[in-house]
Amino acid sequence: MTHPALSRYAAEPVRDGDAVLLLDDDVCLELEGLADSWDDEVRAGTARIVRGTARRVLLAIARPGAELRPEDYRLWRELHQSVGAQVEVLPVQALPAA
Repeated sequence: MTHPALSRYAAEPVRDGDAVLLLDDDVCLELEGLADSWDDEVRAGTARIVRGTARRVLLAIARPGAELRPEDYRLWRELHQSVGAQVEVLPVQALPAA
């Protein structure tokens, strides 16, 4: 974890597949099971939230051993494409899973 706002998740991990969106380096939005329920509808809703609330977003996904899976990178790419140029999407990061 590189962003200080995400440091609390080292001490208080979330479940495997949960995600945190760090919006504008300030607000953490926890999304339970995001990585496991990612589909077109979830992607569209998540992108709408991000576009409506932030200019910059960091996606962090909880995984055992804080090791991202290939599908996590796909999720990040799809989110990046869905928010378009309106929002700066930082590289995906891993969080430790509980």
